[in-house]
Amino acid sequence: MSRSIDHLVLCVNDLDAACDAYRKLGFTVTPRANHPFGTGNALIQLDGMYIELLTVIEPEKIAETDLAAPFSFPIYNRDYLRQREGMSMLALQSRDAEKDREAFIAAGAAVPRVFKFEREATRPDGSLTDVAFSLAFANHPLLRHAVTFVCQHRHPPQNFYYPEYQTHANGAYAVGKVFLMHWAADAVSDFVAEIGTNKIVEALHSDEMVTRFGIDDPLFPTDGFAGYEIIVDRIDAIAEAAQSMGAIHKKGRLILPPSKFFGTLIVFKAKEKAA
Repeated sequence: MSRSIDHLVLCVNDLDAACDAYRKLGFTVTPRANHPFGTGNALIQLDGMYIELLTVIEPEKIAETDLAAPFSFPIYNRDYLRQREGMSMLALQSRDAEKDREAFIAAGAAVPRVFKFEREATRPDGSLTDVAFSLAFANHPLLRHAVTFVCQHRHPPQNFYYPEYQTHANGAYAVGKVFLMHWAADAVSDFVAEIGTNKIVEALHSDEMVTRFGIDDPLFPTDGFAGYEIIVDRIDAIAEAAQSMGAIHKKGRLILPPSKFFGTLIVFKAKEKAA
């Protein structure tokens, strides 16, 4: 079964600074929102998928009693940020999180119970609406710092996606590949295929990352998501802003190293022209 991206979770220490940086790159960023369990976010909505900028807002709400649970979203991301900024999680689209959980178990993943929550979201006109989600996590012992899960939206899409938020000055419209850097990339690739993300996630050894992108960055992880590819209408629409932040040109792409941008590699790629 081949799965599609729902969103990426990017952990940042300073949410306002990250929002400002993405706006400088030509992205439209939604207003900030708070989760009921201590974290907060802002989103970059694309065509049926989004990028979530996440930070810890109220650490006192992250209950240590959750440590007894098989998996805790707020504790995982809090602890991730204690080590580094970067891409902590990959979320996949789901119509039924409970059924996807069963599929993950069949693939050999360690799967906790489905996690459900609700929060308020701000519409473009400033009014509030409710959004709700069900998450099923697919954990793997080799991927302690790169968790994959499915995300089922339990309210209609019109409660979440808005054209005003999906329109970006840089012409961005989709996430392409997600790059996973791991010392056991071959073994990880087998798991990636088992859960249906092999068309999305590319697992690479450290030397392969350096060869692929022409940089040997000190913030590349040894066992986690290194970053992602974003598809834009035209490279020249984003080139000046990206280069001002340290991006380099390589084979028609713009590559922004993780040490220059909140611990996450971003590869800007132009949309392929129709034949």
